[in-house]
Amino acid sequence: MSCTVCDALRAELAAAERHGDRSKAVDCRVLLRRHPEHDDVPVERKAEGKTERKGEP
Repeated sequence: MSCTVCDALRAELAAAERHGDRSKAVDCRVLLRRHPEHDDVPVERKAEGKTERKGEP
């Protein structure tokens, strides 16, 4: 299942990063983080394929 809001925010984030617009990129990350979780995993982690940081669960 795909969330259209998540998809739009990911696309906007990618475009902001390509254009070097750090402010917009941060805004997108915040909105992704605030967006409801899907399958008990924050959307941002799925979108960016982040690995766990040292000290994080």
